[in-house]
Amino acid sequence: MHHLECVTKVADTYIVEHKPESLNWNWGEALLMYSLSLLDDLLGDERYFHFYQSYVDCHYKKGIVVDQSDTCAPVLITNELYKKTADIKYLAMTQQGIHYLKYEPRLIGNLINHNGHSQDAKDYPKSIWVDSIMMSGVFSAIAAKDFKDENLLNFALTQPRDFANYLQDPKGKLFHHSYWKILRRPYPRNIFWARGNGWVVAGLSLFLNYVDDIYATRILNEVSYALLSYQRPDYYFDTVLNKPNDNYRESSATALIAAGWLNGVSRGYLGQEFATPAIKAFRAVLDNVRHQSDGSYMTEISRWTIPMFLMPYRLKYGPYPGYKYVKKGENISYGIAALIFAAIAYEEYINNRTHLSLSA
Repeated sequence: MHHLECVTKVADTYIVEHKPESLNWNWGEALLMYSLSLLDDLLGDERYFHFYQSYVDCHYKKGIVVDQSDTCAPVLITNELYKKTADIKYLAMTQQGIHYLKYEPRLIGNLINHNGHSQDAKDYPKSIWVDSIMMSGVFSAIAAKDFKDENLLNFALTQPRDFANYLQDPKGKLFHHSYWKILRRPYPRNIFWARGNGWVVAGLSLFLNYVDDIYATRILNEVSYALLSYQRPDYYFDTVLNKPNDNYRESSATALIAAGWLNGVSRGYLGQEFATPAIKAFRAVLDNVRHQSDGSYMTEISRWTIPMFLMPYRLKYGPYPGYKYVKKGENISYGIAALIFAAIAYEEYINNRTHLSLSA
């Protein structure tokens, strides 16, 4: 089966099984809608337009709240809809995200508390999370370019460096999940969550499509080289990278890393040595899509993973079981988004290779 046919079958299955008005205004759904818009652009049609427009229109009627990184992420799709339709209601929704990024109080450096001023911020220590590199960092770069906003551009340019200052391990170069202000250090330490590092690789690679930044390029390369040694013989990545043979392989992280590497190679942010590992990772995830008569399902996606401060497992192992025992599922929104990002990047890589061959 062709890779795009496989990916569209997975996306089509999700759409059949979910009503857009039932989906939350949150990061997982946001990334899926954004990826579907990009997939429409690649396919040159409006195959998924009605679905993501209905999702946004429903939330426009309800009224949206942008009060943390996870609720900022959906403005990725409102901005896409504004560019595609010029409807000012989508502009107004997008501007709420821009306002949040420009005026929300900073926690450390130029970084915003991951939970912003939401209810979650009252229940969780003030902290930054690696997730925000994708959930708000990518949008800051896109919006800075789309709206020619110098203040937003200045904010965007601080994000890769500031996240690295607080989350990147200085020796191994992988990223920790979070940094707690009260502890003045990453939490948990020396546990390197694969999807979090996938957010870094895919997020910074997308970021560089819109903003030329030497720091983002350097960090992308550092993390990518660090990840190479953790790729499994079956080309997946474990959900906890530095605990081999003691957790499980995870498909959303694997797809995100493949997406970031393929986009990076195609656009010159990364060297050619990442192409083969990326292609093998992407194909490994595709090969494990479960096809049946009534749909296609991306498998082995770990569910929400939170750096919890209270772990319901044996404390002598610290927070590690909080990652190891997160359950897996199929066709979870952010997993499908990761797969779509990888498919789009793979298609661009193949087209670039074809173009270069014809030019030669």
